Amino acid sequence: MHFLITTAIVFVMALSASAQDDAKIQQEVTTVDRARTAAISKGDGDAWAKHIADNCRWTVISTGAVAQNKAERAAGITENGPVADFGSISDEKFFIKGDVVTQTGESGTIGRFARVYFKGDGGWQMIALYTENAIN
Repeated sequence: MHFLITTAIVFVMALSASAQDDAKIQQEVTTVDRARTAAISKGDGDAWAKHIADNCRWTVISTGAVAQNKAERAAGITENGPVADFGSISDEKFFIKGDVVTQTGESGTIGRFARVYFKGDGGWQMIALYTENAIN
């Protein structure tokens, strides 16, 4: 009987720790995501690049696949200068699996999106993006 009670307590503690870990990861990714979008809004390609993996791939439905590497995209952000605010995000969800997080949602200016973040030695970085607009 003591074994069952102990096992149940350990199981509940593990679930609680996992939920706390997921909440912490979600907050970390949200912070990185908001800094990334703020860099785009400010036209700061260098700040944007800090949050993007070197081999990041993105697909923009409204214009077709965007064939740019990280350096080209960062230069384009700087060259284009500040852009309008992206607005608020609705229907935001996070799917967390270890060091990989998929974030989905909708923004009034960019439409539906899915972003994939990976936590490496340099922290969380976006490794893939699907969106309906070329701004992102």
